[in-house]
Amino acid sequence: MIRKNFKTIIILVVINISSCSVVGEFWYERIDQYIANQMLEYASFTENQKIFIRNFTEDYKSWNRETELPKYKRLLIQFKALDNQTDIDDIEDIFQSGMELSASSRDFLLPYLIELSKTLSTKQIKEIEIHLNGLSEKKRTSLKKETKDYDEILGKSFVRFFRLLGVKLNAKQKNIIRIHISNIEDTRYQLINNKEVWDQELIRILALKNNNNFNNLLIAHINALNSEDRNTRAVINNITAEIIASFDEKQSKKFQNKLGKFLRTIDNISEIKA
Repeated sequence: MIRKNFKTIIILVVINISSCSVVGEFWYERIDQYIANQMLEYASFTENQKIFIRNFTEDYKSWNRETELPKYKRLLIQFKALDNQTDIDDIEDIFQSGMELSASSRDFLLPYLIELSKTLSTKQIKEIEIHLNGLSEKKRTSLKKETKDYDEILGKSFVRFFRLLGVKLNAKQKNIIRIHISNIEDTRYQLINNKEVWDQELIRILALKNNNNFNNLLIAHINALNSEDRNTRAVINNITAEIIASFDEKQSKKFQNKLGKFLRTIDNISEIKA
């Protein structure tokens, strides 16, 4: 339950508010419900704990609307400004801005998560452990059943990403992906293993909820969570930069139009009273 992927929250916010004006606004208005419902799956919480979770996720939505939405807008404006001169440094700057948004969400939620953790019973901690183990096993089973090559999966992910941005990639651009993704190592099993080790340590720390040093232990553990591989990030950023720099006039126009819709959606959400 405590192991929230803060980068995932940011990605979900940006993508879903950007999907289209009506759907994006509808989804964003329920972001607190989405986060709360995800958390409530981890254990059998008491009514007071459920109320606490619902309340602090509402606080998160209000804070996010007032403080973070303008940052999302600046990030999208920066993305919209990319053109045929785009290089990997431009993409890296945008990536770092996204990481800062992720860190902001983490820092906002941490005090609430600490307070909630101190109310967990031994039974609830065990339920969280079981749930985390189940999530890992589900990922491992799904991975074992995967029949497509890793390169093919990554390639299709890039195609879908640019489709989201209104751009249909041509054969030359798809070839850029094929050339570079061979440099990405398949670390999916290792990431699952790393997560399991992280989860085990989390459970150990939760059991120390009455310890005077509990706050520091939990904060340090959550801040240490990092599934990023620098080489993979560099390859992905390079592919993204090369493709955007290769846009033809039609693709560039569609890209600009789509990002413009994203920005208008954020403006519409900002006008809705919290």
